[in-house]
Amino acid sequence: MKKVHVEGVVLNVLTSTPIVILRSEEGKVLPIVIGIFEAQSILLILEKADFPRPLTHDLMKILIIALKGEVQCLEIHSLKDNVYYANILIKIGGEIKKIDCRPSDGIALALRCEAPIFVAEDLLESPDIIKYYDSKEFIKSNKWDKPIDKKEAEEFRKIIENISAKEFWKKIKEE
Repeated sequence: MKKVHVEGVVLNVLTSTPIVILRSEEGKVLPIVIGIFEAQSILLILEKADFPRPLTHDLMKILIIALKGEVQCLEIHSLKDNVYYANILIKIGGEIKKIDCRPSDGIALALRCEAPIFVAEDLLESPDIIKYYDSKEFIKSNKWDKPIDKKEAEEFRKIIENISAKEFWKKIKEE
C-alpha cells in the first residue's frame, strides 16, 4: 500500500461525471469516477468551506467520535469488474474494525477525520500514461499544460465505453 493525497476533483465535461485524483508521493496517480454528492462532500473539505448543518460524512464523523472511535485510515485495495473496493479502518475500544466502503465515501470521511489514505500499489499508474486515441493506436500525451480538445475527448470516450478497466490498463501498460 502506498500513501496518497487527494490532488483534486475534476469534471469530465462530456459526461458531467466527477473524478477524484489521488496522487502518491512518488507521483503515481489513481483517478476514480465518483458521484456528484461525494464530489461535493470532498470539495467542501478541500476548499475548507463551511456548511450550516452536518452533511452525511460529517454525521458519520460525529457518530464515530460519539462512540469513542477513531478513523485510522482508508485503504483502497482492489479493482473488480470496473469497481474499486476500499475499507475504512476504525479503532474502537482498542480494536481495529475494517469496514467495507466505497472509495468516494471513504475519502470524504478520511479527509474530515484527517486520516491517511492508502492505495494498493498495483492500482497506481504513472501520470504519463494518460493517453488519447488517434486512429487505431494509443498515443502518449504529455500535454499537461493544456486540456485535450473535444475531438480527442470524444474519441477517448468511444474507447472506454467498449473496454473494461482491466483491459484498458493492460493495453496501456503494453504500450
